[in-house]
Amino acid sequence: MYALAVFVLLVAWKLYDAVNLTVSESGQTSALMFAKWSLLDTAMWYAAWRLHIPKLAVSRKGMYVLVVVSVFIDLNLFLLPSSLFVLALKPVAVSVASGCMRSIKSIPWLGPRLVGDSDLLIDSFELDDEHILGRHTIHVLPHSLAHMNPQGKSFCIDGRAMSNAPWYRRISSSLLSSQGSLLHRKDRVTIPILVNGTRPSSIQYAFTSFETGEKQIRSVANIGALRKDISAVYPSLGSWVMATYYLPISEAGAYEIYSVKDNKGLEFRTATHAPPAIVVSCPTARLQWRTGVGLEDNFAIGSDGHASICQRLDSGDNGVRSDSSTGFMEVVVEGYEPVDMTIVRLAGGHREVIGLDGVQPRITELSADASSTGAAMDDARRAAIERWSRYRTRRSVYTLSDAFVHPGKYVYKLESIRDAANHTVVLGDARSGGGHGVDGFGAGKIDAGANGVLFDPEKAVVGTATPYMAHIQVHRRPTVGWESSLLNGELPLRLSDDKQRKSQYTLPLRVSGDGPWVVEYDIANGAESVRESKTIATAKDASVDASKPGAYRLVSVKDAHCAGAVERADVSLVKTPKPAVNVTSTPITAHECGGEIGAQIDLELAGRPPFTLHYRERNLLFPSSRPV
Repeated sequence: MYALAVFVLLVAWKLYDAVNLTVSESGQTSALMFAKWSLLDTAMWYAAWRLHIPKLAVSRKGMYVLVVVSVFIDLNLFLLPSSLFVLALKPVAVSVASGCMRSIKSIPWLGPRLVGDSDLLIDSFELDDEHILGRHTIHVLPHSLAHMNPQGKSFCIDGRAMSNAPWYRRISSSLLSSQGSLLHRKDRVTIPILVNGTRPSSIQYAFTSFETGEKQIRSVANIGALRKDISAVYPSLGSWVMATYYLPISEAGAYEIYSVKDNKGLEFRTATHAPPAIVVSCPTARLQWRTGVGLEDNFAIGSDGHASICQRLDSGDNGVRSDSSTGFMEVVVEGYEPVDMTIVRLAGGHREVIGLDGVQPRITELSADASSTGAAMDDARRAAIERWSRYRTRRSVYTLSDAFVHPGKYVYKLESIRDAANHTVVLGDARSGGGHGVDGFGAGKIDAGANGVLFDPEKAVVGTATPYMAHIQVHRRPTVGWESSLLNGELPLRLSDDKQRKSQYTLPLRVSGDGPWVVEYDIANGAESVRESKTIATAKDASVDASKPGAYRLVSVKDAHCAGAVERADVSLVKTPKPAVNVTSTPITAHECGGEIGAQIDLELAGRPPFTLHYRERNLLFPSSRPV
C-alpha cells in the first residue's frame, strides 16, 4: 500500500509539472524537468526491482522496459513540446486543468482570491469542421475587464426621501424595474461599472451591510435596462466595447464587483484588490425645540411651531453656545460622523453663522436601524460588524443656548450639513426654506440664490416652522414705578376723615411692556403689612387707589408675557386726625376797679399746625354777636 501511494503521488506530481510547463512553454525549464523526472523514474523502477515488493515484483528485463518507456514519456512531456504525443495530450491537460480552476473560482468569495488571474482560465477555441483548408485568421483578444467605481468615489443615499416617496412610485419601481426610465430617475444614486471587453450578459456584485456585516451576492436581472455610456467601439474585434454601466442602489453598504460574464459564459477579469464602493446614508439634520425638561423664562412653543421667551437679565455672554442645562433649541444630526453643519442666526438685522467646532453632543447613539442587531453572534460576525461600524449612521443631539438679553425676533436657519465623506446636503430651499438637495458625490453644493442671500429674513418669520427654520420671539420684560410727579411732590400724603379733606389718593404709575399688567404692592403700617394687587388694562390707566395709611411699596409686575422689575421707592400715606380745641377761661380783676375787667382765654389745640381758629364773641350788655 505504501509503495502504491508513493507511485500515485509521483504520477500526480509529474502531471502537475507537465500542465504548468504546457501553459508556460518555457524551453529552459523543460530540459530541467526532463532530467529530473528521468532520474526519478529510473530510481523508482530500480527500487521496485531491488526491493521485491509483494504483488509489485519487477524482473530485470521488466525494469529496463519500464525505464525506457518512462524516459520516452518524459521526453515527450518535457523536452519535445512540438511532438505528436504532446500535441494530443496538451488540449486534454489544459481542458482538465482549466475546468478545475473554474470549479475552484466558483467558490463564493474565497475562489476568486485563490485562483486570481491564472493562465489556466484562458478558454480554448474550436475551428469549424467545414473549413479545414485555406488561411484562417484568429484574433486572440485580451481578457475582458470589469471595474466597479473606477474613480474611487463615495456615495450616499437619502433613505428618508425614498421612504417618503408615494406608494404608487415605490410599487411601480419594484414591479417594473426592467424599465430604465424607472430604474434611473435623476434622483436615483448609481455606481459606475467600467467594462472594457465584450458586452456583458450577467453582472453579479457583493453587498455588505454595515449593520449586520453580512455579505450577499446579488445579480442584475436585466442588464439591458441599465443606463450606459459607450466610450469606444472596436468593430474589428467584433463586439468589443468600452462602456460604463450604472448600477442603481437603494441601500447603504459596501459594494464590490463579483462576477461579470458575456453571452458565451466567458468571465471578465476584475480588480481583485480594488477597494469596495462605500455607500452611506446621506446626512440629515433638523432643528427642534427642547421639551420635557424644566425650562425657565416663560419659554413656550406656539401652535405654529415657533417659540417665545422672556428677555434674559444676565448679560455675561451674548453669543450662542452649547449648554445642555439652559438650552432651548436642539440640533438632531444623523449621518456618517464627524459632521459639519452651517447654522445661521438672524437677530437685529445682523446675519451670523453659528460655529459648532469643538462642541460635544449631548446625546450620541447609533440610529434605530443600526442598533437593532442581536446580542448573540459569533466572533466572525462580530469582527465583520466592527470592521464596517465606522460607516454606520449615528444620531447626535446638540443643544444650543443663546443669551437672549436683547428683545426682538431671533431666526435660526439650518442651511447645510456635510459628513465625513464630504457629502453635502443643502437643507431647505435657498429662498423659501422648503425641500433639500443632496450631492452624493462629495462635492460641496450650496445654492445661494439669485441675490446671494441664503434665506429671506422677511419670509423666514412668516408661516409655520419647518425642520430647518424656526424663530423665537424674545419679549421685553415689563417695568413699573411711581410717576416722578408723585415722588417729587409733597410727601407723605395726608388722609383725613374730614369731608372737606382727602380720604383717598390715586397714586399714578409708569409701566412698560405689553398689557394687561398685574401689579402687586405691599402696604406697611408699623409692624403690620398687607399685600394687594391690581390689574391694569392700559398704560394710561396705570394707578393705585390708596385709602389706607402706610408705606406703599411696589413688589412685582407681570404683563401678558413676562414678569418684570419694579422701582424700589415708597410712597407714604399718614392718617391725619380731626383738630380739637380745649378752651379755658380765667377772669381778669383789677383792685382799682373793684371787680372783673376781662377774661383770659387759653386754647389747647390738637392737630397738625398751623391752625385756623374760628370763634364768636358776644356782648352781654347788648344782645348781639359777631364771628371773628
